[in-house]
Amino acid sequence: MSEEVKRRQAWFEYYEECGRNARKTCKYFGISPDTFYRWKKRYRPNDPSSLKDDKKSRRPKRTRQLSTSQEVIDRIKILLETHPVKNKKEIKDLLRRENIDISLSTFYRIINRLKRQRPFQNHETKRDEKNDRKITGYSEYLSLLKLWKDNQKNREVERCNNRE
Repeated sequence: MSEEVKRRQAWFEYYEECGRNARKTCKYFGISPDTFYRWKKRYRPNDPSSLKDDKKSRRPKRTRQLSTSQEVIDRIKILLETHPVKNKKEIKDLLRRENIDISLSTFYRIINRLKRQRPFQNHETKRDEKNDRKITGYSEYLSLLKLWKDNQKNREVERCNNRE
């Protein structure tokens, strides 16, 4: 028997011991109820092979690709790293001031994707102390903002030259 099968067998043994309490079993083993109930449907007490994973991937074959340009994603990343104090809405407003207009849902989707890739530095401060916090990296932000604006101007000049 494989380790996975033994682990799942232990789930159902504990499930029976604690009076068939699925939530308690899930909490004890640190598994989601959906996972437990999926395996409970498959489980046959006299057949340990029923707990073998069929290795069929449940991931969709095609997933929707993010249509936002990499430049905008990089800009959001820079703003999040240079303004750890600001909340997401304030960062969105900074983007709007830079003429980057994306929907709020797209903005949140990008942030969640970035956090999965690499979590940002989390400043643990209390909510009522927000005004006492120092803004770190502000000079870096200003220099990056200048680079960003210069880059945008260069692109506009190139576009104008290409039209002529």
